[in-house]
Amino acid sequence: FHRDGARIVTASLDKTARVWNADGHGEPRILEGHQTAVYSASFSPNGARIVTASLDKTVRVWNAESTRTPLYLRGQQSAIFSASFSPDGAQIVTASGDKTARVFRADGQGEPRILKGHQGVVYSASFSPDGTRIVTGSLDKTARVFRTDGRGEPLILEGHRDLVYSASFSPDGTRIVTASFDKTARVWNADGKGEPLILEGHQDSVISASFSPDGARIVTASKDKTARVWNADGKGEPLILEGHEDFVYSAVFSPDGARIVTTSGDKTARVWNADGRGEPLILKGHTAPFVVGSPGGKGAFSPDGRRI
Repeated sequence: FHRDGARIVTASLDKTARVWNADGHGEPRILEGHQTAVYSASFSPNGARIVTASLDKTVRVWNAESTRTPLYLRGQQSAIFSASFSPDGAQIVTASGDKTARVFRADGQGEPRILKGHQGVVYSASFSPDGTRIVTGSLDKTARVFRTDGRGEPLILEGHRDLVYSASFSPDGTRIVTASFDKTARVWNADGKGEPLILEGHQDSVISASFSPDGARIVTASKDKTARVWNADGKGEPLILEGHEDFVYSAVFSPDGARIVTTSGDKTARVWNADGRGEPLILKGHTAPFVVGSPGGKGAFSPDGRRI
């Protein structure tokens, strides 16, 4: 969603992104030019631009309000799995199959900073809330925390026994949660001090993990067909959200933290009360499964939490 909730941008395997009116009126604006699948598309924080990432090894920055030719951000040597803006909208970070993340100026000026060190594909890269750090997750079983300015050595978060598919900061930037195909999620101090908290109980790969808006809880999505809601301090037993008939690919909190939307290979999305009470709302109508592999496989709440 756009920050005003009035528009939506989607990414597709048909090589395009599209911008739609959220009320369904009118025709979508088609952002075309990528040579193969578009894996992610998102608005800048101020809503003025859109960034798309593609398997064609390029990132493009589009004006959200006009049909001007997009800005091309080149340099990665392999497919790009995600691209996202910094909190101030001035920079873009990419995650790539060439084992690097790169930080570009959103206006295309200068050379990108290359964040090196991973020994395998980088699946995810995201900024800290204050924009000073970037956390990456990789096939090499580690997450790494880089300074956005590229200075110094990255902090290596190691301990997972299989690939790290997602990594993200807590809302206050003091912690990081990682999701791994070793069937666990882990909660780390963002400064690397102490031992990580291991969230275990899933029976198959954990594909995504994210904090609630207040940072008190974490929701995980797994190939075991469940999502789970954990206390971020590890206390107590997780709440198990079960009912999907196939892999659960993503789970995210609503802006107020009261609900969770999950997407699944069973062709449905479900909306749950985050406290587990009542039955989930089942959103049917899709004719193909949601797929793992991109932010495009996620459900998303509008900023006011009224739409999905």
